[in-house]
Amino acid sequence: MEDLGRRIREARQDRAWTLDELSARSGLSTGFLSEVERGQSSLSIVSLASICGALGVPIEGLLSSSGPLAAATSRVTRADEQLRIQIGDSPVSYRYLTSQLPGAPIDELLIAELPPDAQQEPQAHKGEELGYVLEGTLTLRAAGDEVSLSAGDSYRVRSSEIHDYRAGPAGAKVLMAVTQRFVDVARQRPTRRARLHGRAAVGEEDHGAN
Repeated sequence: MEDLGRRIREARQDRAWTLDELSARSGLSTGFLSEVERGQSSLSIVSLASICGALGVPIEGLLSSSGPLAAATSRVTRADEQLRIQIGDSPVSYRYLTSQLPGAPIDELLIAELPPDAQQEPQAHKGEELGYVLEGTLTLRAAGDEVSLSAGDSYRVRSSEIHDYRAGPAGAKVLMAVTQRFVDVARQRPTRRARLHGRAAVGEEDHGAN
């Protein structure tokens, strides 16, 4: 991380900023930034993005990548085709499961567990869906295309595309990120009547146990 830290320090000094000023602009502590510049602390992609945003330098120049991040992608991205990036000599690396999703905030993150040979009926929903096969095999059909996926593969289904899945003989476990909220959990405090009803029920159970 020494070379990366040196480049960050040089960019800061080119702007005649102190560590305190970079800290104020990036939201990262002065002590942490000092360690980064001296190569004594590793950076996450989130921290590096904060520093680059504050300095006004492109993050692409401060990390190593297996290739460019495509502006568009095919429906399926095989495990060995996913873009891999690494920050300096950090032991942590990142994989992009798809191209970027501008204007598509993730509303739900869930894991679908499909039993062996289970099949979902064809359907379409609002927003977009990104899936990553954790275990097993999966056949995806979308907009007339059919493709088989194994653990490590990822896929992307765009808005209004009719799609369905079929799990393989061993079932499948799929991590799904969806830009539509399916379940809206009400975060409301119970009413006084509901609380009293609950206490009464508890009292009845206790009474019945005696």
